[in-house]
Amino acid sequence: MSERVELDLDAFVATEYPKVVAAVGLITGNRQDAADAVQDAIVGFLAKPPSREITNVAAWITVVASNRVRDLQRSKAAEARALAKIGVADESVEDALDTLDIDVKAAIETLPLQQKQVCVLHYLLDQSVETIAEGLGVSVGTIKTQLHRARKALAAQLRKEDHRG
Repeated sequence: MSERVELDLDAFVATEYPKVVAAVGLITGNRQDAADAVQDAIVGFLAKPPSREITNVAAWITVVASNRVRDLQRSKAAEARALAKIGVADESVEDALDTLDIDVKAAIETLPLQQKQVCVLHYLLDQSVETIAEGLGVSVGTIKTQLHRARKALAAQLRKEDHRG
């Protein structure tokens, strides 16, 4: 990363960050996701700086973050439409998640994606190993392996959370 980009970003964080978060919240109407989107834009700026020179880092990050929030809103709206189409209310989805113990929910979140998928499908949605394998396009053995690894990881995580280790 060039020294100029680093200085621009340091100056942005020191002086412009709160204003940009507020601006993104105002533009998108979603203040809760604005800070996350701005941070994601900063990470993107650091990971892969734009090919052209950016003269106004605050403006660039505001645009990128606003686009990310709008993408998230579109994604959530599509999910809500899909759930409505099959007759599942958003509240019932949240209610189902609220029945989980907070430590179990947190432990599931730490799993790698495939383990999380098979764990949720098998234990929360009562899907058979065969059904999950067919749905994910993998072998039954792969699902069994992922379930085994997920159980081990969850047990270790929950023991750590229980502080009895």
